[in-house]
Amino acid sequence: MLKFKLLTCQQVASLASDYLDNCVDGKLNFKIRVHLMMCANCRRFVKHLKLTKEVAPKFINEQQPVNAEAILQRIKQKKL
Repeated sequence: MLKFKLLTCQQVASLASDYLDNCVDGKLNFKIRVHLMMCANCRRFVKHLKLTKEVAPKFINEQQPVNAEAILQRIKQKKL
């Protein structure tokens, strides 16, 4: 018999980022893990959030704007 109140899907969704960053205490971490064992939708949500957190920084670094003026200056310096 469980001696604690189970978390709702909404609570797990709001805590998912902190959970993945290991920023929740042991008791709350246990409650989230219990919920994830029972709820396929939340497992999928946390899995996708984890993937997004891993991929997003790489994508953002590749999308930095090009400094055209600096490139033009370097080209001019090499031609002189």
